[in-house]
Amino acid sequence: MKFVGITLSAAAVVLGLLQAGTEASPLTPYAPRVVIPILKDDRTQDAYGGYSFSYGTGNGIYRDEVGRQNYGQVSQGGWSYTSPEGIPVQINFVADQGGYQPTGNVLPVAPALPYSRTQVY
Repeated sequence: MKFVGITLSAAAVVLGLLQAGTEASPLTPYAPRVVIPILKDDRTQDAYGGYSFSYGTGNGIYRDEVGRQNYGQVSQGGWSYTSPEGIPVQINFVADQGGYQPTGNVLPVAPALPYSRTQVY
């Protein structure tokens, strides 16, 4: 009797899923996906640690970076895309001995220090 109850429960679940539609869940690994074309993909590297790359996609994502990796790493570049809210986002950065220093219109800005620094860094 238990087996019949389990079988009927499983059948009800399967019928419920079939009635829900044939559209695949976003968690399903076999769901159809939109293919976004790569419009640009340039990469270079030299024997002295210098490199550069840039790419662009069909949905408006762009990324570029140049730098060198000899005697410490120094790089600069940026990326741009449109946020889900429709806001254009552009971030530029420099990464060198001073650390990673991003700039962009969507990044939060720290409040002013309540004191003035006396040491120069």
